[in-house]
Amino acid sequence: MNHSHVTLGLLLALSISTAAVAQEIVAVKAGKVITMTGSDFDNAVILIEDGRISQVGPNIEIPWNAKVVDASDKTVMPTWVIAHCSGGMDGANERMENVPFLSVADGVDPSDSFFEEALRNGVGCMNVMPGNSTLLGGTGMVLRPTGATVEDMAMRDRSGLKLSLGSSDAGKVAQIRKLRRTLEDARDAEQELERKRAEFEREKAAGATDEKEFEEKHPEEKQAVVDLIHGKLRGYLYVGGTADVAEVGRMKKTWADLDLVLVAGPETYKAAHALAQLGLPVVLDWNALEFWETDPITEEESLVSPVKVFDAAGISLVLGISNNIGSPSRYPWWQIATAVRNGVDRQTAMRALTVEPAKLLGLGDDLGSIEPGKIANLQVLTGDPIQATTWVETVLLEGEVVYERADDLRLQHLFGGKGSGN
Repeated sequence: MNHSHVTLGLLLALSISTAAVAQEIVAVKAGKVITMTGSDFDNAVILIEDGRISQVGPNIEIPWNAKVVDASDKTVMPTWVIAHCSGGMDGANERMENVPFLSVADGVDPSDSFFEEALRNGVGCMNVMPGNSTLLGGTGMVLRPTGATVEDMAMRDRSGLKLSLGSSDAGKVAQIRKLRRTLEDARDAEQELERKRAEFEREKAAGATDEKEFEEKHPEEKQAVVDLIHGKLRGYLYVGGTADVAEVGRMKKTWADLDLVLVAGPETYKAAHALAQLGLPVVLDWNALEFWETDPITEEESLVSPVKVFDAAGISLVLGISNNIGSPSRYPWWQIATAVRNGVDRQTAMRALTVEPAKLLGLGDDLGSIEPGKIANLQVLTGDPIQATTWVETVLLEGEVVYERADDLRLQHLFGGKGSGN
């Protein structure tokens, strides 16, 4: 990343693409519609106008001038919403400890295969954040996984500031101390600026200055942290274990205005009830669904399922995905299937990558389910969404077809010819 800022100022509600506007009406004929609201439909139609869903259900008349997407033998559901990931950048884990002035906009590569694969797997929206190997790692962005430039992909800039209590070279205690000091330094800098402002106003009233306005501002490296401690910028705080969870409780008491989302690492399952009592949104990191743990005394191995522990503790499940090539945690259907295999209710698991992350990102009125008024981000599947034999046939974003498996050049190269299943 370089140190420049990209101010995009894009609002999701106004992000209907030119192609979607030109094609005002789209009708998706579906064999099955999974709405994620509890009311699914067989042999239904999803009617889309100007990129948003206007009607959904059986026996809907298709206008004569509608563009029809025939999925009459397929399953249609909302595209996946990823609340936290670090893919698609040239340096997700920068290992630069205190760089709150950076933005992932400076490091996102629209041509990265991560975005291509995300679209192929039915992802329609992702919050790309700096990695966990940091202290304050810069601000993230909400992106769609298609577009020639970062501006084309952007749905929301400055989605939050990444913080981490993950281990550092100096150790856990030192990491906690450094984060405390960074927040305190921002508070002290703000108080000093306010002192100077008050002094200026006194001089102005006494006629001791010709300046009309107080123009001094926070240094660039301080402003994001000042916004954070006043709740003007959300923080995504990585917590790796029980000591981190205890520190979050202290932070809440010290900094009452902090607006935090906790990104929970594997060991935090041991503090699941304490996490639940904090009342903060939680994203279960991609490597924390299940893992093998060795007993330090007996040396016996056992399979641990943090996702099940979190669910049992009453924490609303939100799942992240990996950016590691070859990792099964890169695939949303695998994440959901793993949660279900460990005893999480199917609907709860599916909501963890649709409804719940949309709400967490403040996009619940637009994304995460198939309902009238919501943006038409849809994926067409060949079968059940958590079956390994199911693939994504078509993806629509804002009512526009942006992916078709039959035209996927990379798959054609891999499978030696045109065709979604060959």
